[in-house]
Amino acid sequence: MKKIIVSLLIGLVIGHAVTWLVLHPKEEPAAKAETKPAGPVITVAEKAGVPVTAAAPKAMTLTAEVKGFGHVLDSSSLIAVAGEITVAQAVAGGSEKELARTRTLHDNGENASQQAVDTAEAAALRDRALLDAARARLVVAWGRALIEKPDLPSLVHALAVGEAALVRVDLLSGEAPEKNPAVAQVGPITGNGALQEAEVLGPAPAADAQAQGVSYLALWRGQPLSPGSALRAVVASGSEPKKVLVVPRSALVRHMGGVFVYTKTPEGGYERRPVEVARTLADGVALASGVEAGDQVIVTGAQQLLAAEMFGALGGED
Repeated sequence: MKKIIVSLLIGLVIGHAVTWLVLHPKEEPAAKAETKPAGPVITVAEKAGVPVTAAAPKAMTLTAEVKGFGHVLDSSSLIAVAGEITVAQAVAGGSEKELARTRTLHDNGENASQQAVDTAEAAALRDRALLDAARARLVVAWGRALIEKPDLPSLVHALAVGEAALVRVDLLSGEAPEKNPAVAQVGPITGNGALQEAEVLGPAPAADAQAQGVSYLALWRGQPLSPGSALRAVVASGSEPKKVLVVPRSALVRHMGGVFVYTKTPEGGYERRPVEVARTLADGVALASGVEAGDQVIVTGAQQLLAAEMFGALGGED
């Protein structure tokens, strides 16, 4: 009898426990909200007293360009053949006048025989042929664009005294612009300084043997350039212009092979962002990506912020 009572009690306890577990299931812990890793944000600069200045980037539209390289040509042969042309023009002009005078005398029955007319005519033809030959040598060596310039004598003088230089701009194969450009931007091949404008005279008579692309003859007017100097160059491609944002050069910092800017965060810190440089300008740097129009970009103190960030990463104290 006692065994039966004990068995009933155990059964009641087990049944009650099962009922309680069914009515009160075990709650699963709430899933944690996913968080995206934030970029490097530092506030140490404010505590260290680093002076910073922020400004919004400026919007700008850039003309699409094709990059190439330039080569300063030796214009001594041009100067020489231009001198030959000048002399030949003077001689040919004198011969033409003598022929006209002799013909007038002959036609009026004055002291000019037919033989004199023939001799004057032959001299005029000879001198005209010499002038044409000199011009042909210039066209073969330097292209038709130069011979057609009305101010060729003044241009030759500028080349002779070092006030101008002729530059051959070479583009790689397959990168020719849609039409011949009017200007090219050229500058020293080393450094990131601003490029300067050079007038494109026309297609160059000879292209670079290695590039196997299109080449242009450009006229540089500026500081003297030594023949043989290598240059970097860009020309307008004719494609649709693109919109960029411009920041001062002081806003850029370089770290681990990348280019970055710092922007202010709503929390009062500074975030380092990678950027893509579209072009270096005379008064700043055009960015293709990395910042937005409304961002506050650090334009003064960016290098100090990088130093503060790196110091903190190495275990420095705020």
